[in-house]
Amino acid sequence: MRVVAAMKAAQGNTKQQLRLAGEVATMTAIETRKQRPELQEKLEYNVWRGSLPKDFVYPKSPERILFCGWRRDMEDMIMVLDASLAHGSELWMFNDVPEKEREKKLTDGGLDINRLENISLVNREGNAVIRRHLESLPLESFDSILILADESVEDSAIQADSRSLATLLLIRDIQARRLPYVAMASQAHGGSFSKGSWIGEMKQASDKTVIISEILDPRTKNLLSMSKISDYVLSNELVSMALAMVAEDRQINDVLEELFAEEGNEMHIRQADLYLCEGEELSFYEIMLRARQRREIVIGYRLANAERAVINPPGKTGRRKWSVKDVFVVITEKE
Repeated sequence: MRVVAAMKAAQGNTKQQLRLAGEVATMTAIETRKQRPELQEKLEYNVWRGSLPKDFVYPKSPERILFCGWRRDMEDMIMVLDASLAHGSELWMFNDVPEKEREKKLTDGGLDINRLENISLVNREGNAVIRRHLESLPLESFDSILILADESVEDSAIQADSRSLATLLLIRDIQARRLPYVAMASQAHGGSFSKGSWIGEMKQASDKTVIISEILDPRTKNLLSMSKISDYVLSNELVSMALAMVAEDRQINDVLEELFAEEGNEMHIRQADLYLCEGEELSFYEIMLRARQRREIVIGYRLANAERAVINPPGKTGRRKWSVKDVFVVITEKE
């Protein structure tokens, strides 16, 4: 999902984001307006462009997405999804808001359900922390699940996060029980999970479905990071970091508006075989130049055996051997 990908990509240290946004702004200027030819010459000096290994074709396929919970800006999220997902996609909304009241809230927010082009809405009513309610959903069939934090339901951010974590663990447990268990090796620790291991079963479920948990308290992220069964979005911290970046440099606001707008450029995860061949030795700058042939800006990568991506890597001129199992984080126009 575009909203989730953009919010996740914006997580991290504020200074790192300032460096990243600065580089994005600079590279965008080089690509679109050619305002700094001397920087372009410096970038291309002694760098081998090479050729792209294969044509770039990414056909979209319909997706099934689940929203657990309710937000006051739900209509905006639906409109963004309708603009970015393939035709025939489904958005399931599971919360304790009555269906008629949901439609009224969405209509009052400016959403015309009959004008949705690519997604169809499926309404289910229930409590996301009650197991039997969750078991009524086809949880193993969703491509992505977003657990929304509604602070208005609870008295504090910690209580709202506790509710989100309870929903996450219930969903993962239900998925693990429904999916056939396959023995797998842990890439992170080099060991293996025995049959019946709950952490192994949940890890397998996490490989099948992406779950993003919206959390409000920064202390909660440590629990999610350690469990490795869900990604997370710190919505309050994300807004704070964006405001801090814009306060230091107002030009960054143009970059953020471009990334979060429905049209224009957005962040994507690309497979390495779009830019290189197995075992090819290239620097990060050379990969950036190859990506420019597709009108893309590479801002980071994640190695096949790594848990986290490297954004705005420091050693861009050093060459290394890449694997086609690596992935790159790019900024490109909407497909």
